[in-house]
Parts: sequence; structure tokens; C-alpha cells
Amino acid sequence: MVKPTYEANASITLIPPKVAVTVGDNPYLYLGGLEQALGVLQVKVGSPEVSAPLLARYRGAQLTVAPDASTTGPIMTVTVTTDSADSAMELLHGAVALVPQTLQQLQVEQKVPAASMISTLELSADAQPTKVAKKQVQMTVMAAVGGLAATLLLTGLLDRLMSRKRGRRQVPSPDAAQATPFGPVRLEPAPSLALDSQDRRARSSAVDVGT
Repeated sequence: MVKPTYEANASITLIPPKVAVTVGDNPYLYLGGLEQALGVLQVKVGSPEVSAPLLARYRGAQLTVAPDASTTGPIMTVTVTTDSADSAMELLHGAVALVPQTLQQLQVEQKVPAASMISTLELSADAQPTKVAKKQVQMTVMAAVGGLAATLLLTGLLDRLMSRKRGRRQVPSPDAAQATPFGPVRLEPAPSLALDSQDRRARSSAVDVGT
């Protein structure tokens, strides 16, 4: 009953402003020093005030913005997760578009000149989302463990009840009949060996007369 989720990723890098690049030089040689700007942008994009309106459009949507762990350059990885493949791609496109918009807004608020503004460049993006069954595996394990625990508890309870019933059947009543090869024999209390004084005198008299 637990449905899988779908994940999509994109990588975006920061590009230094024109004034920081020597005319005719390669702008990728000037990526150093943009890590601080990347950290500010990452926090801003991931904040509820920026990402919440976008995430509210899709059911079970999640957005993660983090530095690319495979490089030391100013590159961020955008990861989105939703309940369907189509919404995952739509959310990814919206998140990728949100990054340059947020960066420009931050610089406009600080009144940065247009020639000194940092820009972004999309390096890569998934064409198809990846199906993630992690939640399904977790729920399956939980259901298996819960079912096993319930089975053990029920087995122990039934075994205890059956043990009590067997114990009651094995204890005979005082006047219960016992089975023998010749049929059931009823247990009778043993006669008392004690004789009262009158019986003793009667027997003594009978012996004297006979003598």
C-alpha cells in the first residue's frame, strides 16, 4: 500500500561577474572565492519563505539544496522528491529556475551593479526521475518485524492456555475411577483398622464361649 517516491537532480554553478574577469580570459578560471556566495544562496533557496510556495503545488514534495560533494568549486546540487514521476520533473524545473531568481533578488537587495552581479549556469539535469523504494523497504521490514512479534506473543499465549488445560485433565478427583485392563476401578477409602471397645469385648466373649 506504500507507494514509491521519485527523485530528480540538477547541478548549477556560479559564474563570476564580468568585472572580475580579464577581457578575453576564461571565466571558469575565476570560480575561486564564490563559495561564500554559494553558501548564502543555498540557505536562501532552502528557506521556507522561498521554497514553500513551490513545494505546496506538489503532494509530498521535498527540496534539498547542497554543495556538490564531488568538487571544491561553487557548484550546488538541487534534489527534489515527490510521489509521482511527472511532478518530480515539474518540481525540478521549478527549483532550477528558482536558483537564479533568488540569486538576482539577493544582489538587487544589496544594490549590486549589473556588471558586478554573479550569475548561474545549469551544468546538468536529469531527463527522467529515479524511482526510490526506500520507504517501501522500511515499511516492509517494520511489517515483518511486527508480524513476527505478534506471532510469537500469540503462540506463547496459546501454549500457556493449553498447558493449563492439560494440567487440569491430569489431576484426578478423589473418587474418580481409574482404568485397568479389566475395566474401570473406583477408588474407595480404606476401611479403618481401629475397633471400638464394644467390638473388642464382643470378640473376646465369642472366643471364651468357643473355648
